[in-house]
Amino acid sequence: MQSKDTAPGIEFKKVNSVSFRLPLLFVISITLIVVIFVSILYFRFRTRMIEQYSHIAEGATNLMAVELDGDRIDEYIDKNFELDDYKQIRERFYNIRDSYPDILYMYVYRLDHEGGTIVFDLDSIDGTEDAGTPGERYEFEDTFMKYIDDFCEGKDVGGITGETADGYMLTYCKPIYDSSGKLQCHACVDFSMDELHQEDLKFIYSIIAVMAVATTVIVLVVVHRIRKYVTNPLYKMFHATEQFSFETQQDHANNIKIMKELDIHTHNEIEQVYHEFVSVMERSLDFMENLSQARTDIMQRDEKIGQISREAYKDSLTGVGSKAAYSKRIGELGTEVENGEKDFAIVMVDMNDLKRINDMHGHKAGDMYIKGCCGLICDAFKHSPVYRIGGDEFVVILTGRDYSDRTKCINELREAFVKAYDNEQLPDWERYSAAIGMAELSSEDSTLELVFKRADQAMYRDKKAFKDKYGSYR
Repeated sequence: MQSKDTAPGIEFKKVNSVSFRLPLLFVISITLIVVIFVSILYFRFRTRMIEQYSHIAEGATNLMAVELDGDRIDEYIDKNFELDDYKQIRERFYNIRDSYPDILYMYVYRLDHEGGTIVFDLDSIDGTEDAGTPGERYEFEDTFMKYIDDFCEGKDVGGITGETADGYMLTYCKPIYDSSGKLQCHACVDFSMDELHQEDLKFIYSIIAVMAVATTVIVLVVVHRIRKYVTNPLYKMFHATEQFSFETQQDHANNIKIMKELDIHTHNEIEQVYHEFVSVMERSLDFMENLSQARTDIMQRDEKIGQISREAYKDSLTGVGSKAAYSKRIGELGTEVENGEKDFAIVMVDMNDLKRINDMHGHKAGDMYIKGCCGLICDAFKHSPVYRIGGDEFVVILTGRDYSDRTKCINELREAFVKAYDNEQLPDWERYSAAIGMAELSSEDSTLELVFKRADQAMYRDKKAFKDKYGSYR
């Protein structure tokens, strides 16, 4: 009787064991598959996020580079907070950092094979904080020093990640060059990747939570519900990420579209992860669009400033330098003379009888007369700047090749005016005539005004000789 009572119990346990172990084995198998999928998703997601942070860092350093003048790096190091420009650049750097809340550190260093010299460090306010001050040396950690040779050669090494004293960081550095193309320093930003690591952990935890729920559902309900509510959505998300591309903003928008078309409604943590994933992608796209708009605004501003500057320094009628450009060049010329650069000459040209052309034939003919005279001047002095400083006055500053051939150039210009004037078959507004005077800077000249005065006197002597010969200024 005892053996009969025992046999059914043993058989019952075997049945229960098989009925439990089979679903459990299936659940474990599915769980392993999902874990593999999740791991691939995790590493792909992490890799893409690092690439995305690198793109963001590149954008931030590009904005920093716009503010820096590569020709003044030594001045920034030597004078730093004494310069108003230095303080203004720091303020703009703060504005850039405020636009990128994920930036941990922002700085500009002059790098060499031993470390770096501080140019800007936003952790140092007016040089009073403990952070490095401009001109101080800074020794980088081994993670950064692995790339120091590439940095010193101006190579773009992309985002650098590694463990530092401040945690796991991503560093991006953009080389800054001076006007001669020489590498001067690097604009750098640091992102803390610890937060990204925490987000990765949250991602893993959410998946683990989903798996726990899914396992309970499989054990208590049916296996196919797990396939419906867990593995299939993850499988769809995994294959969706294989179609992702991250080259342009449109690529990011297409990635979001691909994910939204999945239309996952599992009513569990998988759906939450899905929506959170889509939400992160949408926020990333918004950030990129804002960054792109900022770049566009900066480019449009710079283009507008450049256009205004070009218009201000260009004579609207003739296309040669304006009086404003002339005044600017005279200031520069004075500095060059003080620095010992003395090989130049001034040519003054005054058109004859422009008023008579305007009175007899109208201002349109007068404009044609001005442009024709200007054309002869520009043809004679092809390698020197020409400026229109008045209605009928031009000034040419001869340097270089034109200065060496100044006598030849002056004679060619005189001959061109004589030839035009002597051609009586031409209408009055094409019979170009002008008085010309030239003077060179000599060792006895204490100011530029003396050179201009001699050129002006020579021009009036030429005008008088023409009048004596022809009876008028034409």
